[in-house]
Amino acid sequence: MPGVDTALSDEDYIIAKAKNAQKYNIHSAKAWMLTAKTLFPTNFKIQFEAYLMEKQSGNVQEAAECFSSLMISRQNLPALLPEISAIANALRSAEGSFLSQMFDNICPDIQLTILKTSVENSDDTMEHCRLLVLLLKKFPQLGVDSLVKTLINAEKFFYDNRYARLLVVETLPLLSSLESPRLLQRLVIKAIDFYNSYVYDENEHDITDPWQRLYGVLDLMGRQLGWDPFFYNYSNSLNKESYFQKLLTLRNNDDCRQLLYCGTTFFLRSLYEQKSLKGNHILVEALSDPEVTPSKRRKGELEVTGISAHQFQAAANCWELLHSNDHISREFTKLANQIQVKPWSEGFADEFALYRGKYDEAMPEDTATSLTACIVKASIYYFQNYYAGCIESILRALPQLPNVEGVLEPELIVGGKHRHLHFLPVTKVAIMHYFCTLLIRILSNSENKTDVTHGHMLVLMQLGWPQEEAIFIHIMDIIRQKGVFHYHLFSTYIIHIDILEELSYIWNEQGNNVVLDIIPNSQQHLGQRRIGTRGADKGVKEDFKQAMKAQVARSNESILNLMVQFITSERKFFTQILQ
Repeated sequence: MPGVDTALSDEDYIIAKAKNAQKYNIHSAKAWMLTAKTLFPTNFKIQFEAYLMEKQSGNVQEAAECFSSLMISRQNLPALLPEISAIANALRSAEGSFLSQMFDNICPDIQLTILKTSVENSDDTMEHCRLLVLLLKKFPQLGVDSLVKTLINAEKFFYDNRYARLLVVETLPLLSSLESPRLLQRLVIKAIDFYNSYVYDENEHDITDPWQRLYGVLDLMGRQLGWDPFFYNYSNSLNKESYFQKLLTLRNNDDCRQLLYCGTTFFLRSLYEQKSLKGNHILVEALSDPEVTPSKRRKGELEVTGISAHQFQAAANCWELLHSNDHISREFTKLANQIQVKPWSEGFADEFALYRGKYDEAMPEDTATSLTACIVKASIYYFQNYYAGCIESILRALPQLPNVEGVLEPELIVGGKHRHLHFLPVTKVAIMHYFCTLLIRILSNSENKTDVTHGHMLVLMQLGWPQEEAIFIHIMDIIRQKGVFHYHLFSTYIIHIDILEELSYIWNEQGNNVVLDIIPNSQQHLGQRRIGTRGADKGVKEDFKQAMKAQVARSNESILNLMVQFITSERKFFTQILQ
């Protein structure tokens, strides 16, 4: 065994002997330390070395006893501070450690002393606040008012989000009450701002169910101010319509705080859910069909369909409620000015303007030529009866169609005569389906309807078939009544099997006399005659049958691509029809 320097003091000599023995015989080392503690019971260095030896050996209970003795003696506190800091850090960690286990084995009074010492000796404001949170989590009976005031009045609070997070996420749940209503309001506003900003932060996802946490903060205010628990006990499964109807009952209250804070939270949550669901969809004016039975879910003279429609209407209704009178509107504006992320300033404002029928506000700028701008312009122009602008916007959109094909929208046309809005997916099929529907209605509304007009409508309705079946039946009735139908683009663009079958039925119908001038000129020149039911010319009948067979053989072609080709090729017709 290496020798020990005899020039050391007695206590240092024993410590050195204990450290040396620890390398090969822990029991011998403990014997040396016991001797030292007996001979020098108040010596800090010996007590601290005894603690370190137990810590290194992994003895939780013994280390807790040694550290408790050090804290009671209060000797040489600066030398203990690094260890106190290490204990505090261990307690803040979610993972179990030796120091956190040791802390659990220390009596509560000394635990409190350790944590208070860590707080008192922290120079950094952020660290000070974090340690206060830790102290109050362990000893909630101390009260958190001082911490709340420290956090909310911190100089860095308004530009360093760590303070807001510490206040809102970690400190407020510790509050049971707060004496100052004014301070309480500041806390609720900060909580609304923090959680609203948090859900839009793409880099942070560690807080579970932030909206429910926000309702927990509202609960604190609600209980103190005697609010109806229904408003701050909002659960994820609660019906939005029921909640909104209850909010409506607060409109005439003298104290608007309950409506302001609960209504704003409900609005922001509904809007966030709508934006999360909406994805790549555009709100457009859609169409109604009086020939179809209206849906039972509609309330009033407006129906919104498509993905996120329910959440959008909840947000829109709440926005209107928060602007229903001058007083609540002023208070909401004040609150909104304190919110960093304003989700209603992008997208929702335009959608809401369209929802309220304020077309001038919803209309994209004249210089906007993106695909979405063209779709919205086409939508608004149609419903303003400015058909030329609608057609121009459609033609500008065609070269920008997305590659994603998508599927047909079953809710693009709903039953009834009421106004109808729809969240349209930005996919090739959905956009073309919408454009075809608008063009059909434009042609249907034109005063001078020719066979070409009716033929173009037949072409356009193929994509969304059978959604425009009522218009189709009307065209078939007109053909029967006139007894003739001239359409030279028939063989180029009409390939839908149902339309072909109906035209064949008209041609073969017993007792009628209908001429269908639909075969290409090259075939007609063979007989120099039209195809009709009059006469029994077998050659003519055979020409018609062969023409129909050729069209049926094309029924598996892409109607989508055919529609793009058709509108592009016939742009001159569409731009001139309204002149």
